[in-house]
Parts: sequence; structure tokens; C-alpha cells
Amino acid sequence: MNESIVQERIITIKNLLDNNPTNSELLNDLGVGYYLIGNYADSIESLSKAVELKPKNITYRYNLANSYSELEEFSKAKYHYLIVLEESPEHIPSLNNLADCYEAIGEKKRALELFEYLTKIAPGNALAHFNYGNFLLRSGDHIQATKSYEMAIKIEPSFSDAYLNIAWILFEVKAYQKSLEYLLNGLKEDPEHEDLKKLLSKVRNHIR
Repeated sequence: MNESIVQERIITIKNLLDNNPTNSELLNDLGVGYYLIGNYADSIESLSKAVELKPKNITYRYNLANSYSELEEFSKAKYHYLIVLEESPEHIPSLNNLADCYEAIGEKKRALELFEYLTKIAPGNALAHFNYGNFLLRSGDHIQATKSYEMAIKIEPSFSDAYLNIAWILFEVKAYQKSLEYLLNGLKEDPEHEDLKKLLSKVRNHIR
């Protein structure tokens, strides 16, 4: 969303809050607005008020956890993700972001367990497989990462970022022709994907 539009929306919400300062929905919307423009401190302030008013609302608390995570306050982010999961044990976005938190603080084993768990409770969720693949890629397991990306594509053939990551892995091992195939397939799904186009240029330089 265009930042100027978000800024206008923030002003509108603040005006509404002047007349209704305990409206949790408005406080959440204000926090999301601040989040979208990268103002995470103000986002936390607003979302904390929303959560205080409606502590059982998992959307508010999930948004708050995300803002803490952006500021790399991972212990606070974890705390709120875990509360969300107490209310909704299979809340996939919280499970995924909690796994990211564990990875960020060096608890790789717990992160791996969560990423694997996500693919089991949501086997038809392409993003779950993609995120698991990303974790494996960051861990240096390119073969298993590729398998996860392939699964994401099988579930959602238009998943252009999965094509990109497989193509990058193949590029790194100098399998340029195979990399080219994935890039072209990805661009069929998303012709304006800038990263696919950039890698395509590099691959073609090696094939010539």
C-alpha cells in the first residue's frame, strides 16, 4: 500500500480516536498503520492498548507480536505468539513467526521442529512448505530445501518465489540450463518478478 495513503489513514484513525479513545478496533488499525510504514515503536504503543482492552483477541495480539519481532525484541514477540497459540493452537502465521523467532535467537532445533510441524498440520499450505524450505536453505541443506520448494509449487503452481529459490540453488551449482527452466516457468506465472528477471540475465550470461 502506498505510504501516503497509509499516512492519511493514520490521521483519520487518530481523529476518530479523539472521540473514542478506548475503541480497540481503531487502536488495532492505528497500530497496523504504523507497522506498514515501519514505525514499530508507535505500532507497539497502539497495539498494546488494543490488547489491554481485548486480551483474548488473537488478531490484536498477533499484530503486536509482529511489531516486537520487527524491532528484534524476540522474547516479547515469543511471549505474545505463545499466548495466541494458547487460544488458537493451529494459528499458522503465529507458528511460522514463532519459528522465525527461535531461529533468530539461535534455537535452531526448536525452529526446525516448528517448521516441520507446520507442514504436517497444514500439508496443503504452500507457504508452510516454502518457509520450511527457506529454513533448510539458510541451514545449508539445499537438497531438502529444493524438495520443499517443489512441494510448494505442486500445491500452488503460481508460487513464483519458489521457482526463484530453486533456480538460485541450481545457479549456485552451475546447473544453468536447469536453472533457466525454473526461471522461465516462474516468469510465466509472474512476468514482472524483478528477482526472477535479474537471475535470468545472470544465467543467460553463463549459457552463451
